[in-house]
Amino acid sequence: MSASDAVPALDERDHWGSRLGLILAMAGNAVGLGNFLRFPNEAVRAGEGFMTAYFVCLVLLGLPLMWMEWSLGRRGGRLGYSTAPGMLQSLTSLRAVRYLGAIGIVMPLLIVIYYVYIESWTLGYAYQAATGELGASIGATQAHLAEYTGASGGFAGHAEWMGSTTAYTFLGITLLVNLFVLSRGVMKGIEIVAKVGMPLLVLIAVALTARVMTLPDQDGREVADGLALFWTPNIERLFSSGAEVIWLAAAGQIFFSLSVGSGAIGTFASYLTDDDDVALTGLTTVSANEFCEVILGGTLAIPAAYLFFGSEQVAEIAQSSMALAFVTMPDIFASMPMLGGEAGPASVQVFGTMWFGLLFVAGITSSLALSQPAMAFFQDLLGISRGVATLIVGAIITLCVQPIVLVPGVLEEVDYWAGTFGLVVFSLVEVVLLMWVFGARRAWGELHRGAEIRIPRMFFWIMTWVTPAILFVMLGFWGWNQALPILSMERSPGGGDYSLAARHGAWIARGMMMGLLAFVVVLIAVASKRGRFDAVMALHDEEDGA
Repeated sequence: MSASDAVPALDERDHWGSRLGLILAMAGNAVGLGNFLRFPNEAVRAGEGFMTAYFVCLVLLGLPLMWMEWSLGRRGGRLGYSTAPGMLQSLTSLRAVRYLGAIGIVMPLLIVIYYVYIESWTLGYAYQAATGELGASIGATQAHLAEYTGASGGFAGHAEWMGSTTAYTFLGITLLVNLFVLSRGVMKGIEIVAKVGMPLLVLIAVALTARVMTLPDQDGREVADGLALFWTPNIERLFSSGAEVIWLAAAGQIFFSLSVGSGAIGTFASYLTDDDDVALTGLTTVSANEFCEVILGGTLAIPAAYLFFGSEQVAEIAQSSMALAFVTMPDIFASMPMLGGEAGPASVQVFGTMWFGLLFVAGITSSLALSQPAMAFFQDLLGISRGVATLIVGAIITLCVQPIVLVPGVLEEVDYWAGTFGLVVFSLVEVVLLMWVFGARRAWGELHRGAEIRIPRMFFWIMTWVTPAILFVMLGFWGWNQALPILSMERSPGGGDYSLAARHGAWIARGMMMGLLAFVVVLIAVASKRGRFDAVMALHDEEDGA
């Protein structure tokens, strides 16, 4: 096999149909459940000063990482690579780095495996709200959620199994919808969903936000007071004892909500042409995410919860994003009068359908984006057709989601290692290879190739030194204080002790994660033997010779 045949030609690979579709798809990748659930919860839990830390992290971590991943993705795409193994190999002739790229395949796939299950809850609840079934459970919403997920166990006659027939039904529907869109490819599948879904998401979110902001006072409490729960600045607290909790919460939220470090951004960017802008487009993606997260997500759930329940109960609610979405919000809708009407089952039917429909759209745009690295890996590096790649990815998700559904503790374990700690690890790998190995000046030039804006020079120094320094500090601190205790099972991802069932779930989760990682590493080795990296290695040889 010649080097020119090692990877698919650029005109044979997926591509975007329009720049609007690209921006909306990238925004859909970033805008997910974390914007409307995780963000307000993190803000309330961290307390005063969180938003200040959040915006500092956005400037020093979020924006630089977004630009770097866009640049890395476009460079990889120019050489015929749409996934992390090829992208990282394009930065250096060191062969081992392609195997580090396995993290950028496995991690987003792991996130999809549990994310699609939670996504299916939103579809199920939207259906139950629309049909009036959810309205009948008001006052017992916690029990309704436990019944829906089978949290009390006993599914299929096994006392230790969670799950329910309803949950499985909507999980199956959600999986089929995701796989159908993926089978259509980037332009005819993901881009179409983004063009329809993102405007619909914003429309629903604006409508719900407008209703929340116009709600009358309740027992002397105002919506504005609910906003103050996390908008109140407190600079002094950011440098006091225990401030690291606020900084880690803010940084973690930036990683989660922007999807940096997941591998998905690079894959989407790889479908750009050589001189397509990434500077302005990356900034636009971040701006769209921040609008949905800070402006819409920040003015929806928590202010409404404060208005109806007060600050003490809001603090309790904020301990669980699932409780906020699936327990608290239906209760709020039962008390939220429609314009020109009264509160009650009808308002749950209308507002509940809108709320859970919003979450489903936010979820599916993200799950599609996070599935694409695995799709591209099978197609580009292993030469598998899109249809077969869809079946393989679908089989992996279907198989691995079973312990997520059935076994306590598996979801939390996978969420921590793939959706929290892993994002920082892979971001650090990307930054070190791009800015220090490939070279900061070459990376800066790559970022400005075809750029429609000139990025302020200060970001050159931020990207070269500040961002990697913060990542090293985060990884060290986080690893010592959180990852090691969780790894040794001294403390669960939720902060408590591991129960016996959770320990079993943790071992299952870790076995599944390591098994997938080993599987992808072996496939990278197979791709190497087939000459899939020959073209980029030949390029490195030419550069070294020059």
